[in-house]
Amino acid sequence: MTRMKLVGVLMAGLALAACGGDDDGGDEGQSGGDLDSKQLGSLTAAESQQVCQDLAASVTVTKEDVCEFAGAAASAFGADCEAVKTECMNAPEEPSEGSDQCATNSFAGCTATAAEYKACMTANAEAMKAVTCATPPDTSGEPPAACAALNEKCPKILGNE
Repeated sequence: MTRMKLVGVLMAGLALAACGGDDDGGDEGQSGGDLDSKQLGSLTAAESQQVCQDLAASVTVTKEDVCEFAGAAASAFGADCEAVKTECMNAPEEPSEGSDQCATNSFAGCTATAAEYKACMTANAEAMKAVTCATPPDTSGEPPAACAALNEKCPKILGNE
């Protein structure tokens, strides 16, 4: 369970970074909370992408955040955190392929609302960003409290199926 949580939080961070978590100052197409009450499984492809774009606009995960977390997660299994972080930071940037990187395929059949999804992904990102080599990740195996509804309704999204 511990490894699943670490992987889940890391994947959420990577997904946010891949969705475009960079702040470009633009807010085109922002629908605000229009979709928040809709179930993920009932969203159209365009609405699913909008949920991801809204999330990416509100949560910024940097490469350093991801690399620090990767180092701390690796250290939980005996690796040197700083070495893993440095290797990650020195790795070339992967080319962005746009919105195709937002994993909306896991929304199918999901009864959680867009608001519940956003709350969980935001909590996961904040938990990931709080981890440093000096403060290793929580290895309790419990997802953030904000993920309870998503975990119950759509465990596939968090990899708990």
